[in-house]
Amino acid sequence: SRKGDRMIKKILVAINGSDSSIRAAMYAIMLARTYKAELKFLYVIDSATIRYLGMNQILAKDEQVDYKVDLAYEGQNYLEYAVSLAASKGLIAQSELKDGTVVTEIIKAAKAYEADMIVIGAAGKKKGEQLIKRNVHSTHQNDIIENSKIPVLVVQMEDIETKFKVF
Repeated sequence: SRKGDRMIKKILVAINGSDSSIRAAMYAIMLARTYKAELKFLYVIDSATIRYLGMNQILAKDEQVDYKVDLAYEGQNYLEYAVSLAASKGLIAQSELKDGTVVTEIIKAAKAYEADMIVIGAAGKKKGEQLIKRNVHSTHQNDIIENSKIPVLVVQMEDIETKFKVF
C-alpha cells in the first residue's frame, strides 16, 4: 500500500525497565517491522514520585539526587537495550530519556513524535518491589489511556520472548 494509506506509521514505546515493558518493546518491534513503521523508545525518570518521597521525608535531598542519577543511568541502559533488540530485527529505532511526570511526558513525547500509537507494558507488581521501584505504569496505565488522543496498546503476553526469537 502507499505510504499515505498506512494507519500505523510511528510507534512510541514507553519503557520503564520492568519485564512487562521489555515485552512491550519486543511486541512493538514486531509490530513496527510488520507495518514498516518507525519506532521510538521513551524512558521517563519519575521525578514527580522522587519529589513526593522527598516531601514526605522518605528520601533526603542527597538521596533524591542519587536516585535520579541512578534512574537516568538505568533508563539509558534500558533504552540502549531496547534499541539493540530492534537492531537485532533489522530496525533502526530512536530513543529518548525524559525527566518529569510520567504520564505527562509520555503524552507530550507522543505528540512531538507524531506517533500513531503508544505501546506500554501491562501493569503488575513483581513480588518484593519497593514503593519507588514499582512498575511505574501500574498507577499510570489508566492515566495514559484516559489522556491519550491516540490508541494505546497495552501488551499482556507472557510468551513474547519465544515469538520474538523466531520472528
